[in-house]
Amino acid sequence: MTKILKKLIRLRREQKMTQSKLAKKMGVSRQQIHNIENGKQGSPSLRTIYRYARALGYSVHIEFGSCKNN
Repeated sequence: MTKILKKLIRLRREQKMTQSKLAKKMGVSRQQIHNIENGKQGSPSLRTIYRYARALGYSVHIEFGSCKNN
């Protein structure tokens, strides 16, 4: 499970939001949320991460840093 996915699950649980309620906010089935959270669909896409976070009231920011190996 990715760090991002673990954080999203933690944020959902902190809000005491069920998978069903999150699914309704995202416009998907509870089974899809279950599959996302259990890695049954592989790593979530950036779009899925964004939608999941927005349904919880969060934004997503991606940062890039320089690579010292190049």
